[in-house]
Amino acid sequence: MAKNPDSRLASVQEVLDRWRQWNGDAPGSLRPKLHAVVGEGTAHRVYTLRGAPHWVLRLSTKRHNLSVNDHPAELASWRHAASVGLAPRIACESRDGQAVIAQRLTFNHVLPRDHADLLRSIHALPDRSPPLSLKKITSQYWEAIAHQSLTNLALDPHSASISKDLELLDSESPCFCHNDLTPKNIGRSDDQLLAIDWEYAARGNRHFDIAIASEHMPLSKRYAFAEAVAGSAFKETNWRAACRVALLTTHLWQLAVNNTTSEALTLKALARIWTNHE
Repeated sequence: MAKNPDSRLASVQEVLDRWRQWNGDAPGSLRPKLHAVVGEGTAHRVYTLRGAPHWVLRLSTKRHNLSVNDHPAELASWRHAASVGLAPRIACESRDGQAVIAQRLTFNHVLPRDHADLLRSIHALPDRSPPLSLKKITSQYWEAIAHQSLTNLALDPHSASISKDLELLDSESPCFCHNDLTPKNIGRSDDQLLAIDWEYAARGNRHFDIAIASEHMPLSKRYAFAEAVAGSAFKETNWRAACRVALLTTHLWQLAVNNTTSEALTLKALARIWTNHE
């Protein structure tokens, strides 16, 4: 669902007007101003701030309602992780949560072992929220695809073989998960790695979280990464199911949100994964 541009502008003005709360009160200092765009995805745009070099402003540009978390829930997960040094500090946010002032990070190459350490630390965070159902999420994506009359391009998550994978993962003991910890969502403050973009964070399936985080890796590296993150909780059957489901959810999400899918995730290629598995 598209946001009103005037509403977004008001949210930006609101947090900038409160700048003395987060940028200090040095004599002669001026209210910071939006500067350069340094990051942009499907849900947010990130600006540097002239007059506040250690902070950025993240503005919601989301045009859909398929995130796991709304703004308040995402900020709660973000603060939860930031409180133990796993996410950047939040200085303040607008009342509607659309604009957030947060600690500025740098982004560069992340070593697989450091990536694994960060994800394992996230999984160790205590959380008492209701568990996230992958079966429910994929059904929501399917409904959005059907609403756009695009089901001819999508793999039906209600088929028997896919439902079996989803039920296997949903039956596993949940833990706190980021659910989108790809390298682009990992920044650095000095020598500390921090995770950004918590809109899909929830108590969910660790194998699925690992599969999403490692989709960019060669197949030969993913297994070792999964073992490093999951440790004694690693289950090969669940891991293989999670890799299949990660491909499926990416495919369905792209169709539901962007009305398109990548050439690497064609319907025939995805269907072949479950056919071969059977």
